[in-house]
Amino acid sequence: MKYKKKGTLLQKKGEIYYMYRVHSKWNPEKGRAQLITDEYLGRITPEGLIEPKYKRIMKRFDQVSVKEYGATSLLLEISGDIQAALKDNFPEWREIFVSACMRLIHNTPIKNLEFHYSESFLSEEMKDVTTYPKHTGEMLKSIGMDRSSMKKFMEVFLQKGRYIAVDLTHVFSFSDDVISATLGHDPQERHLPVVQILFLFNLEEHEPSYFRMLAGSITSVMSIVSTMDESGISNVVLVADTGFYSAVNLKKLESRQVHYIIPLKRNSSLIPYDAEMSRYFIFEKRPVWYTHDSKRGVYLFRDPGLRAEEEKDFLRRSEGRRGAVSRFRAAEKRMGTIAVITDLRVSGEIVYDMLKSRSEIEQAYDTFKNTLDADRTYMRTDEGMQGWMFVNFIALMLLYRIYNILRKKDLLSRYSPRDVIEHLGRVHKLKVGDEWKTSEIPKKSRKIIEDLELHIM
Repeated sequence: MKYKKKGTLLQKKGEIYYMYRVHSKWNPEKGRAQLITDEYLGRITPEGLIEPKYKRIMKRFDQVSVKEYGATSLLLEISGDIQAALKDNFPEWREIFVSACMRLIHNTPIKNLEFHYSESFLSEEMKDVTTYPKHTGEMLKSIGMDRSSMKKFMEVFLQKGRYIAVDLTHVFSFSDDVISATLGHDPQERHLPVVQILFLFNLEEHEPSYFRMLAGSITSVMSIVSTMDESGISNVVLVADTGFYSAVNLKKLESRQVHYIIPLKRNSSLIPYDAEMSRYFIFEKRPVWYTHDSKRGVYLFRDPGLRAEEEKDFLRRSEGRRGAVSRFRAAEKRMGTIAVITDLRVSGEIVYDMLKSRSEIEQAYDTFKNTLDADRTYMRTDEGMQGWMFVNFIALMLLYRIYNILRKKDLLSRYSPRDVIEHLGRVHKLKVGDEWKTSEIPKKSRKIIEDLELHIM
């Protein structure tokens, strides 16, 4: 009887006592109050009230936490030197690292950073990191003001070797207060302020090692020279964008002793379309044929994969039109070709690999650039933009670490770095009570873990 409270009812069935939550309601048909059972509360034993089984199970679930674990675990495993370099140079190194990881895994804008961090096992590995938007915006501005510490961080990863320089002039600013931005236009022909980003990419390590943000008005030649001076690197090759070629630009580069690989427009008179392509190399399991005009420094490559795509596109657009076949024959010799001019005395394979590296960097950075619009309210100054670029640079370093794992294990034809991140992101940790356990791992995720020999399971 000591367990009986107001609004409850005790019933004895056999030797067991049961307790229910009840209330009374007037029944006009019977002319009296009627007892109504609301809920079964459990059975009473000498040890006390034992709640129903479903309630005991639900209480266990109240103590269960589910957090993303797989992608987080991989990034922690491959980033020891990055974390150490950040710790040596920035008081807010944990905030920087967490921001970079969440950018890479979720491509998240700053406003959603706090949510993704709380849902990640990184919040258990690095507890109490401040990630709410206002603080993150202030953090970006703070680290953006400290170019000296950025430089010291990047110098850790500057190894001796050959570097290519890639200028990404199509990064846009949406704030009038970013004074380094100058007017340009995007693929949608929107006229927006342009900020120039320049990367140095280590060809031996296959990863970005240095970056600078420059005013959009600075030419590629000037930006390369100033970056070489700041970083102390001399063995740099500028891999330019299509349209950069001109006799004036070549003279500027050569006078500054900057090596170059510059794509030529297909209508350039420098391209030897009639020359025999007698040499080849294997690129991504397909042959790429090429010829080299050593006097002019022009390489002409023919990629069968690119040729097939262009041929299909041309015929599809020309289908049913008069003279389609003759126009196809006239354009056929240019299909699948890529021509460049360079002062390098190296093999065609090395030139082609450098050219493709530029494309890879652009594609990888596009992932982060697409959220620039969402983050514009936190980057109203040059310093905020610098900080934002630095966080994304670290995310890019992590992305290429995954790329290199795939490359070394010859798995790039089966998985992309994004495939790895997405499938590992489906591996979770479950906290039941005080104990964390790895959830059941999906088949595809398990296969990737095994192929990459990761220490996650």
